[in-house]
Amino acid sequence: MNYHYLRNLKEKKIHKSPNIAGLGKQKPKFSLKAEFREWCADVGTDHVFYSMVEGDNPSVRITSENPPNAIHGIVADYDAPVDWDVIDKIIAAQCKGLLPTWRSRTESGYLRLVWEFSSRMPITPEMFPTFMKRMAAYLSLDRLFAGFDTASLKSNQYFELGEEWIKVGDPLPEATYQTILLKAAMDKPPQAVETSIPIEEVAEEVLKRFPDRWEEEFTIGSRGPLFWIDDGIDREGCQVTEDGMVCYSDRAGKGFVTWREILGKQFVEDYETKKIGGLIDNYWFNGKYYYKLLFGTAQQIPREQVVMELRKAGFSPKPKKGQPLSEVENAILSICNDNRIDEIAPVIFSDERVVSYNSHRILNSANLTPVQPADDGDPSLWPFLNKWMSGMFINGDTPTIEYFYAWLKRFYTALLDKEAAQGQALLLVGPTNKGKTLLSNRVIAALVGGWANASDYVSGQTSFNKDLARVAAWCIDDTTSAASFTEQRKATEMIKKCVANPHITYQAKYCDEVSLPWCGRIIMSLNMDANSLSVIPALDSSNRDKLMALQISKESMSKFPSNVELEGIIKNELPHFAKWLLDWEVPKEVQGASRFGVVSYIDKTIASAAYDNSSRSSIAELVEFFVKRAREYYTYPTWQGSLTEFQVAVHEFNGGKNVGMSNSLEFVRRGMLVLEDASRNSKKVRPVSSEITGAGKIWTIDLNEKFDIDKGITQQVKHDALRN
Repeated sequence: MNYHYLRNLKEKKIHKSPNIAGLGKQKPKFSLKAEFREWCADVGTDHVFYSMVEGDNPSVRITSENPPNAIHGIVADYDAPVDWDVIDKIIAAQCKGLLPTWRSRTESGYLRLVWEFSSRMPITPEMFPTFMKRMAAYLSLDRLFAGFDTASLKSNQYFELGEEWIKVGDPLPEATYQTILLKAAMDKPPQAVETSIPIEEVAEEVLKRFPDRWEEEFTIGSRGPLFWIDDGIDREGCQVTEDGMVCYSDRAGKGFVTWREILGKQFVEDYETKKIGGLIDNYWFNGKYYYKLLFGTAQQIPREQVVMELRKAGFSPKPKKGQPLSEVENAILSICNDNRIDEIAPVIFSDERVVSYNSHRILNSANLTPVQPADDGDPSLWPFLNKWMSGMFINGDTPTIEYFYAWLKRFYTALLDKEAAQGQALLLVGPTNKGKTLLSNRVIAALVGGWANASDYVSGQTSFNKDLARVAAWCIDDTTSAASFTEQRKATEMIKKCVANPHITYQAKYCDEVSLPWCGRIIMSLNMDANSLSVIPALDSSNRDKLMALQISKESMSKFPSNVELEGIIKNELPHFAKWLLDWEVPKEVQGASRFGVVSYIDKTIASAAYDNSSRSSIAELVEFFVKRAREYYTYPTWQGSLTEFQVAVHEFNGGKNVGMSNSLEFVRRGMLVLEDASRNSKKVRPVSSEITGAGKIWTIDLNEKFDIDKGITQQVKHDALRN
């Protein structure tokens, strides 16, 4: 144990001595107290001004820049005249078991008591005031004698040597002041700058790194050896606190050692990352409101709730030593800066929590989950689905089922891998009670994680599509389609838009529109009647590659198990079918080089029905009327003119009356464009073409009678007659 002393109060350098009473230092006699003070502060003075406190730098006096690091004892000054007989009696009576080590007289003639510690005890600046206060209370310093000077307890207090040093008792035992230190640590636990780590996680790491070094349960308040110091000594020397170990053994070198110092920088930073990482996934801020993801949906919550939940999660509401903000405040700031979002919407083809799209940060609220494939895809494990789907379609040159499987594989794989991949709209056309809706709504939709009724949206009856954006399968069944689409052109344009554009405009009620990436599928179930077939989009060149139109066979399965039984069958078989589908190799003739990945297949019967119900059919009839009349007036093989001239001619051919919608220039224009496109793709369709001139567009119509509609009918009648 050492006393740390200055030779005068101007000096900064510290000197050490285990027994300053024996240094034999003398001082002059002073008539005035001011003279004494002047002498103490004189740089030429060579005396002893001692302290029982050691700084971070033990060679320099205690200052704010050199705070306490260890303590060797405690000094108590009293403004009480010295009567040694009385004083010794009081000490003997009041200090049983806690006798001061020394008593002495001050320059003013007052009493001074010194309690030496039997060993050097490390201490932190933060714990020092609390420890001294507790030590003073334990020794009853304010009650021993009158006039106790509380300045004695300051860390930067240096005491003039005084006179008449008399040994009274032995140094205080370690257990006494160490116990007081630990109580002080509990009163005001020392803090680390870094985030607080749950003691359970620390304990796990300690036991992993230092096995057999800590015998007791590693909890706050438990005591044990300096387990991180490998010196072969297992004596008790520290106590567990929230942020580290309070040390009372001189072997520690300091009064408090943080978890960063014991377990390393990486351990602390890994925990901080994990702690903040969990936070990042929970809370978001749009500049005005806070949001929390609950059950796949972002819910607005008040700031107060965020604060309470952060505190519950272990974030401290009080700033750490030297830090301007608390952990809670830092977390809130992190949410506001790092978790800033512009919109909240489902982005189903992405597994990213935040999707950057069109310069917007979108909080992805999607919770769509496709069926996870089983380990075995053998068809024997999905017998019902295999039998039903294999006999479902009318075949063309290539089995129709292969087009269907290829289309479905691309769709399912895209969702499973969270990779956007466009695909055609699927038209399922056929008799009733053949499972069209079952296939679309309960098999395909279940495979890809769900469906929604898109009739109102696709027909233009509503612009709100909140529920549609959450799923990849937009279904329109045969009970609603015909009633929903009063205008084929409207359905055609919307279907074309949804298929061709890899995004949708997402709009929920009372919310702003936002553009979202979306590569789902439209699936339409249609009956084989004129009313239902009127929904089929026009099959011009701009549409054909965007459609997959499959005809359901009349001979396909029509008797199905009960709904309850069927649900169980599909649930059990679908994962195995999914595995088979993933493993199935798409035939080369079905593979498409286009953006849709699969060759578009349109059943001939459906194509014919689409034609009969399209604007092409109506314009073809009008052109047919025109051509037959034109051949009566013209000898030329073709007719040329503007659309207005065409309308005037039709009007004149009909005795000054309109034919159908011949008076509508827009109808004629759109119809002629469709017919022109059709004639380029089929040699059986009357050639119609246009050419842009400086004055406008000139149309050419082939007048050859071999393209007449009734010629086709006549030839078919002759063919049927010969066959019979």
